[in-house]
Amino acid sequence: MNEKRRTLLKTMGGSTALAALAGCISTGGDGGDGGDGGDGGDGGSSDGSDSSGDENQGTATLWTDLSDGEDEAMSSYVDEFESETGFTINKEAPGGELDQQLETAIPSGEGPDSWIWAHDWVGRFAVREEPPFLYDASDDIDSLGAYTETAQQAVQYDGAVHGLPFASETVALFYNEDMVDEAPETLEEMVSTMEEFHDPESGEYGLSYPVADPYFTSGFIQAYGGDIFDEENLEVTLDSDACKRGMDALDTVSDYVPADPGYESQIVAFADGAAPFAINGPWELANLQSEIDNLGVAPLPTIDGNNPRTYSGIQTFYFSAMLSDADQSTVDATTGLAEWYTTNEDVIETNAAEQGYIPVLSSVVEDGDLSAEVEAFARQVDHGVPIPTHPDMNSVWTPLTEALTRVFNGNQESGPALDQAASEIRENL
Repeated sequence: MNEKRRTLLKTMGGSTALAALAGCISTGGDGGDGGDGGDGGDGGSSDGSDSSGDENQGTATLWTDLSDGEDEAMSSYVDEFESETGFTINKEAPGGELDQQLETAIPSGEGPDSWIWAHDWVGRFAVREEPPFLYDASDDIDSLGAYTETAQQAVQYDGAVHGLPFASETVALFYNEDMVDEAPETLEEMVSTMEEFHDPESGEYGLSYPVADPYFTSGFIQAYGGDIFDEENLEVTLDSDACKRGMDALDTVSDYVPADPGYESQIVAFADGAAPFAINGPWELANLQSEIDNLGVAPLPTIDGNNPRTYSGIQTFYFSAMLSDADQSTVDATTGLAEWYTTNEDVIETNAAEQGYIPVLSSVVEDGDLSAEVEAFARQVDHGVPIPTHPDMNSVWTPLTEALTRVFNGNQESGPALDQAASEIRENL
């Protein structure tokens, strides 16, 4: 299935390569020089004894896949952790779709000890039994109470702790302050401005927005109070009247984006100054600030007085089932990095300032000293809803993506498209 909310953006035109979502981390850094990485014993989990140097306390493998700015920062932090603790972290980028790589690597015993992605895979992987995909670290960590309540809940399933959280994320409105004076507060104001700039024949558009991606479009679809998936009652409610009203609003803004709804075509239009607005996430903040001199961020405009209810994710260090058979030194290295990174106030505050990460470490959240950009994303998170973690949500992404694509291409009206998607989802449950 295609449930990715972000994809790696290749270099296009005159723009710097921009990367979409932060699901994981880096390929760089010298952390892998101290051990044998994925070739170690226990199926990719090195036990520390194979690493060179007498001071190595244990070795663990981390799979990552972030944007360039995030990658560089994470590599630096991992190096710092290694220097302070004597652990060795082999940072690897498996390539391709991360979930697909995990689906192959873990059953074969070649998976990582940890990986980084949003919290919505917790339920999907927690119910796997043969083979198991996640490790319960309840007895190995003592930092769970340091995070916000929402973040604590996001990394747990059925009482087990399957990871540690370090940031929340959702999509909000980017705007080019050289093109518009201020962010629109209502959808009507936004449409008026988009109409002014939209001229596709001249390569200019009103909006940059991956309108065929359910994660990005969730705010519009759920703006009138409907839920794409009702996790409390385990019901598919995508075809509700409320969701259809939201879909109509989405259809309105879709008229102002480039003809290719894919992530790459959309973000490049905004980065090149060919659109006044973009709807995207904090993972693009550092990249876009390097492209646009005067970049603003605001919550999404209201729709008939309603705040768009965007899906939000909690970025998480996952604990892999590979740890179940690993030496204790590998468990210590894996959980040690996660706890060090997610509870380090300097790390969290720097990431908020430089990467746009929305803190979930309670002490930093309570301090309230965040940049205007991060505050804007945080306000949108307050309007949104966490991505459901129930395994049934896994059946939602592809039918909804296909419905959004049909509507965008003019092959189906929005109402029937949601009816069809809801029917397909129910059949797949």
